[in-house]
Amino acid sequence: MVAGLVVYALTRVQVTADFGAFLPSGATPVQRVLVHELRDGAVGRLVLIELSGAPAQRLAEVSRTLRDRLATDPAFAYAANGDASQSARDFAFIVAHRYALSPGVTSERWTVAGLHRALEEQLDALYSLAAPLVQQTLARDPTGEALAIARSLVPRDAPRSVNGVWFDREGRDALLLAATRAPASDLAAQARAADALRAAHEAADPSHATRLAFSSPGMLAVATREIIAREAALLTIVSVTLILAVLVFAYRRALPVVLCAVPAAAGLLAGVCAVYAGLGHLNAITLAFGATLLGEAVDYPSFLFTQIAHDETPRAARARLARVLALAVLTTACGAVALIASGVSGLLELGVLTLAGILAAGLVTWFVVADWAPRDLGRTLPTLRVNVPELRISPARRVVALAVLAGVVLAVDVARSGPAFDDDPAHLSPLPASLAERDRAMRSALHAPDVRALVLVRGNDDEAVLRRAEALRPALVAAVAAKEVGGFELVSDVLPSRATQAKRRLALPDPATLQTRLAEAVAGTPFRLDAFAPFIADVAAARTAAPLTPDTLAGTALGVRASALLGHDADGAYAVVPLRDVMNERALAQRVAALDVPGVSWLDLRTESEAMLRTYRHRILLAVAAGIVLIALVLAVGIRSTGRALRIVAPVLAGVLLAAGILVAAGASITIFHLVGMLLVVGIGVNYALFAERARVAPQEFARMLRTLAVTSGTTLCAFVTLAMSSIPVLHALGTTVVTGVVACLALIAWLELPTRREARA
Repeated sequence: MVAGLVVYALTRVQVTADFGAFLPSGATPVQRVLVHELRDGAVGRLVLIELSGAPAQRLAEVSRTLRDRLATDPAFAYAANGDASQSARDFAFIVAHRYALSPGVTSERWTVAGLHRALEEQLDALYSLAAPLVQQTLARDPTGEALAIARSLVPRDAPRSVNGVWFDREGRDALLLAATRAPASDLAAQARAADALRAAHEAADPSHATRLAFSSPGMLAVATREIIAREAALLTIVSVTLILAVLVFAYRRALPVVLCAVPAAAGLLAGVCAVYAGLGHLNAITLAFGATLLGEAVDYPSFLFTQIAHDETPRAARARLARVLALAVLTTACGAVALIASGVSGLLELGVLTLAGILAAGLVTWFVVADWAPRDLGRTLPTLRVNVPELRISPARRVVALAVLAGVVLAVDVARSGPAFDDDPAHLSPLPASLAERDRAMRSALHAPDVRALVLVRGNDDEAVLRRAEALRPALVAAVAAKEVGGFELVSDVLPSRATQAKRRLALPDPATLQTRLAEAVAGTPFRLDAFAPFIADVAAARTAAPLTPDTLAGTALGVRASALLGHDADGAYAVVPLRDVMNERALAQRVAALDVPGVSWLDLRTESEAMLRTYRHRILLAVAAGIVLIALVLAVGIRSTGRALRIVAPVLAGVLLAAGILVAAGASITIFHLVGMLLVVGIGVNYALFAERARVAPQEFARMLRTLAVTSGTTLCAFVTLAMSSIPVLHALGTTVVTGVVACLALIAWLELPTRREARA
């Protein structure tokens, strides 16, 4: 069976690094849009590319070659660098579909007066800087629709153009923008796209004269996965080394040390296989967390070994300790059940991994370790002589002293400035600060989407969303005029609704009418009527043209913008409306609300993210409370005494509260992962309280209890101290919480359970 699990783990299990799995899926449609955009939105597909290290002319040459290679690579849907040839292709598309795209196509535009006015505007443009483009399009587009559309699509802060391609503000580094076909959450495809990008750069610059840098949410996730994998390997090595050192010191023999490792290895293997077989995925953070099983799972054989009396065999000790060992396994498993009930993918993984791993470790300890352990282990264990000072403080006074200590910690917490809980998702991200800063710099240089405040438009389908976006435009234009916001991007500006396109087609006159009106309009101008034959043909074709769709725009700059703004999820279709330079958020939100358009709402991503995490934190708190209640019930049933169960749980709960107070007093803000760590502390602490409570019932076992606590807490602390050193916020929070909590629990268990015996010996 073990061999089968090993083969399954090596051949089937694949590790992902989607940090979004540890965030809630969203309780409202707005929150679900937020999560969908983070994981699968079009903005996540955009790749920001930077070329540096060579003269501007060389950078421009490499930029063009790289753009051409990416444009034909199957991993990429689009690539642009501001080159005129690329712009020409996009402009040709605009010219071909100008009458569906242009808001200037109205019935008034096609009257004699409207046509005459348009011709005069074109005549003036022939004497402007736009003369080359006007000359190019005049015969087909005398009303200037294409040029007006092109001008409206150029952002006011577009990247600087040097040698015909995009450069940064200083003109030092060349810039490109690409879009992958795969979503950001498909890390395997994102890794292939990153490799394709490197290969394309290698082919574009075989002399290595330029340096390549790139960033995107998906490729940053790939880099983060590699960082997590390296940290997980390092943490495991350090943790195993420290745990082995503790076990070697405790047993001074090879076989007991090896037998302690067997349940840990079996637990980790069973946990990994259970997660992947049951859920179909395994997160790298979950795998790194699996290293903590090494600290917990060795507790069970260590409890058995350290409790063996001098003249007792391992099997006899197993029978004597059966109830306590079973309760130790089950109470830890209860904490894992609470994680499973959290309803979040990442924590569900942690719960399944812990539950399967702990149960497997307990079974292996019972059926394998006790049978394989040396029969003379009790006689060879190091002798422990303990002198215990007589404690004349009554139990009641101990409780009072504990309450005073808790009050001091609470006073420090209250005096501390800042919130006790941290609901900012940015503080939970495993992304290194250096990579995040580089992404921000490149995003700023390219003026790529980086939405923080936006308007959300929802609907059952694309058409409903586009119509509501069009209804929103007047309010946004008024907000810009009132200087409440610097600008906005509407998907309906690049992809009008079918209803609007149909209205514009109906405004186009038939060829005969247009010919008659145009003949009158050219009077008094230097233009000849016969020069506009292509114009009349285009208008005739536009009258019967099929409406534009997202598929029609694919592969163009318009398509990239539309896909970045228009999305779909389980609730239907939606559009995000990014806002630039929001100066009066309250007035803008009120203006949007006053429209009373169904499905249109104001969205502050930071506020919404924090609200989502706050709701999630409340759920975790309930799960922690449920886990504690379940642990207490299992204890009460297992030891057949509610009073004894409460006595066991009380110092543990006090230790958890004390640990939380210490963390807050030390300057930490409690995140959802600190709460998960507290639930782990309850499971671990109850085990220690069980061992201590047994010594209280049988004082002659006090020295063995100390030996047990020394070994089991030592291995547990080794595992979690290692996690506390991690740079990954999830693991760091779990590590610091468990270390602080375990130390607090041990101190309180000793304080409340310390006997008055002068001497004990094991």
